[in-house]
Amino acid sequence: MKDAYLNISEIAHSLKIDHKTLMQWVDAGKFPPPKKIINDRFTIWSYAVIEKWISEQKEQQDWFNDIDPDS
Repeated sequence: MKDAYLNISEIAHSLKIDHKTLMQWVDAGKFPPPKKIINDRFTIWSYAVIEKWISEQKEQQDWFNDIDPDS
């Protein structure tokens, strides 16, 4: 079975953050790095990797309850 992939817009929307915040998290090592495909023109993340990261965040803290969608 092939792995499913998400793009930056899908992840940002799901986490209720903007693209810039997501890339800042990646740069700071707080979020898994993306894969670059087709001559580095497209940035994608493995769905399985993101799902694992979310699970880890839930275990480490009550992270999802702290998200303020209006911020």
